[in-house]
Amino acid sequence: MLKKVKEIGKDALTKTQITKAIIERGEKQLWRLSVLIDVIYALMIYKLFTLMPNPDIDGFGRDELYNVLTKSYLNYTVILVGIVLVILYWGLSNRLFGNLSHTNSAHSTLSILQIFSLMLYIYFVRLDAQFPGETSLMVMQSFLLAIAGFLSVFSWHYALKSNLVSEAPSAIEKDNMYFKLLPEPVVSVLTLPFAFFGPLYWTLSWLLLIPVGYLAKKVHTSMVTKKTSP
Repeated sequence: MLKKVKEIGKDALTKTQITKAIIERGEKQLWRLSVLIDVIYALMIYKLFTLMPNPDIDGFGRDELYNVLTKSYLNYTVILVGIVLVILYWGLSNRLFGNLSHTNSAHSTLSILQIFSLMLYIYFVRLDAQFPGETSLMVMQSFLLAIAGFLSVFSWHYALKSNLVSEAPSAIEKDNMYFKLLPEPVVSVLTLPFAFFGPLYWTLSWLLLIPVGYLAKKVHTSMVTKKTSP
């Protein structure tokens, strides 16, 4: 009997040590993943800026600058929209990672897949700048941004279910993350049909982020009020 008790005690100690080791590795992995993602986001923003008109590369002078900007304003508007969206995704990524205590292989994979989707998005932005007005290119941009956004939502859901989130966020803050992450992918889906009406309508459709974001905030506020009201 005493021998069995000792064996159970050893097993419990071993499990505790394993758990601590996993958490410590997860903490280091989270730091490395955060640094990697920050660097990639910075490079993506830089890459988008390099797509803007450049006299040395595009071969125009001061006299042609006005014509370049007025004739290709939609192309550069798409690039500016891309910069804004990537910055928004970066901010949401920082908010999400700031609530984690550690990570694991599955969560890291989801995060890398999201970044890969955004990198593909930038590739299609570059193609859009070279071949303006192509419907398929606009569709792919919306599709990839939607994929990146929903992967972010799923990674947060997975983090909650896998106990990767720190104890600092309250239950309300955890729910609020869903409403912070959802507007971008939802709007990306909504912009898909606008691609078939031309680049002007598709570009303007990204302004849906404003009402959708406002609606998400109102819905969350209403839910919090119902939960906290006596």
